[in-house]
Amino acid sequence: MRLGWKLLFAAILVLCLASTAVAHPSSGIAVTESGEVLFVHTTRGVAKVDSAGKLTYIHTNAGGHWLCLDRQGSFSRTQPKHFLRITADGIRPGIIFADGGAPIAVCQDGNLYYGSGWGGGHEHEPGGATVSRLSAQGTVTAFTPQLKEVLARGNVGITGLAAGSDGALYVTSAIGVYKVEMNGNVTTLAERPEVQGCDADPPPAGLPGFRGLDVTESKTVYAAATGCRAVLKIERPGVVKTVLRAERPWSPTSVAAHKGDLYVLEWTNPNDGPEAGWRPRVRKVDAKGNVSTLVTIAENVTVNRGR
Repeated sequence: MRLGWKLLFAAILVLCLASTAVAHPSSGIAVTESGEVLFVHTTRGVAKVDSAGKLTYIHTNAGGHWLCLDRQGSFSRTQPKHFLRITADGIRPGIIFADGGAPIAVCQDGNLYYGSGWGGGHEHEPGGATVSRLSAQGTVTAFTPQLKEVLARGNVGITGLAAGSDGALYVTSAIGVYKVEMNGNVTTLAERPEVQGCDADPPPAGLPGFRGLDVTESKTVYAAATGCRAVLKIERPGVVKTVLRAERPWSPTSVAAHKGDLYVLEWTNPNDGPEAGWRPRVRKVDAKGNVSTLVTIAENVTVNRGR
């Protein structure tokens, strides 16, 4: 009976993640090799900040949660099922956009990995119970039963995915950060770390409320602890350090590492519903720890502050 309640809870959670287009503001941010910063502006589309600090919109969409770069161009001549390549045919890196709540990442093996599973026989539909793997030829397979078991034990779903340069897939839930090898083995990098300044009950459930993450070439992981208004750094399993805090009402929802710098997507009131007011900004933390604001969007007015 106890296990049955856990499975029911998990099914309800991931169903909500999969079916609610604007349940929370976006966690999608990426940086190209040339230094262009891309992020999802929920209700507007995909925005780009160029090297001069100018902001433009390269894709329009009324919803939107996630994006990822297809650096090798595996999907440059095809459209991935459930998601949308918004770059033209043949362009590398490709930009893949996720309108719903399922995180996405294209790993070094050229496959697209996405949060999936919400019960009812739809284990490969976008969701949060586990991860499915999609090839450029359109073949969908289950990826890692071990991760599904880890998430079920914690009564949580997937809240973020990132492709590592080491070939592994990195995953967040509300309470933890995990490394998943291509053979499906899971290593827990952090789980329920103690962080100061957290909100009392951030959705979907549990602290520190991890969402988007990224990993450097040296395998250092940065994760947005949205429930605690902080960015956490994990250099090795169990060693967690706060590297950035946001003042209320701001809180980070995702990060992107690029050439020693860290780019942070933040929103106002991301732990509350849209009626609380959602506005995005992007901040940069350079290799020396200096923090600057690249762009702030307030009341439909964009403030570009440069690098």
